[in-house]
Amino acid sequence: MIDDFKIPPFLQQIVIIAVIFVAFLGMKYTSEILGPLLLSIFLSIIIYPFLMWLKKRGLSYNLAVIVTLVGILALGTAVIGFLVVALAQLIKAIPTLSISSNGFLAQYGNEIINFIVSSIPETDSAGIISMGVFILFSVIFLVYELPQIRNRLIKMMGADNPNLTKTFTLIEGFVEYFVIRAKVNLLYGVGVSAILLLFGIDFAVLWGLLTFVLGFIPYVGIILAAIPPVLVAWAKYGIQGAIVMGLFFVIINTIAESYVFPKLTGKDLQMSVYVVFASVFVWGWALGPVGFFIGVPLTMVIIVYLESFDETRWLASLMGSGEEDVSKKKK
Repeated sequence: MIDDFKIPPFLQQIVIIAVIFVAFLGMKYTSEILGPLLLSIFLSIIIYPFLMWLKKRGLSYNLAVIVTLVGILALGTAVIGFLVVALAQLIKAIPTLSISSNGFLAQYGNEIINFIVSSIPETDSAGIISMGVFILFSVIFLVYELPQIRNRLIKMMGADNPNLTKTFTLIEGFVEYFVIRAKVNLLYGVGVSAILLLFGIDFAVLWGLLTFVLGFIPYVGIILAAIPPVLVAWAKYGIQGAIVMGLFFVIINTIAESYVFPKLTGKDLQMSVYVVFASVFVWGWALGPVGFFIGVPLTMVIIVYLESFDETRWLASLMGSGEEDVSKKKK
């Protein structure tokens, strides 16, 4: 009798939703350590192809690892050092920044500036630096270990294992997406810095770096990146300067997102627009700031996982875009 017992389908769905809810709560309460760990894993996966590229260029594995790790260390140290210096200067400069106008818009602008000033974690700068160092060295160790991890998985599960093949295909898709995303964001960030320098906007390089980083957050990242330079332009050139700066960000964002990025990828995220937008905030709530950056790939992982089971395939279909991948059509 016990062997013949089956959980009713509606109860299965309730259990699945409850498990997902509990999992998100668990991530919420472990976000301080889970977020940086997940970020370091994603960064390592993105950097790994560079190591393989060096091997194809004729370098031995050990030498390729050394070059990759030295490059990561140098780049990471340079970025952390630049941020420490730039943020220290910014903290000193922002309190003197104000919009000199009696209009009600200027009042709101000054309130936004005051909010940004109060949100800068002056007292926790050591914590931010230590977290950056932790992520940096986690990436270094993971990049060194990834080839061994790959070989262990193949040895344990077999090279023809469908689940393993699906996982490697998913990782390759992640790498392709992030590499192209990084190229577009780099073009975007350099362009922003150049225009801001041309207009004499303070901290132009910092705003360009901010644009590059926040560009990884779909839909809302560029809007957030535009706020500081628009406020600086408002304080320096008046409301007309803010409008021009805002229009500049709209134009360059439209070009990058509607033309350059789709042309390079040749396909979309295979997720509905609402799911992409909502996933940014859901993962941001669960994992903190890190969740905003890796929310989309984590959602893609969940969709692939849900597609593997009959009981959850309906959730994967609901979260998908409903459109066939362009790359599959070409095949």
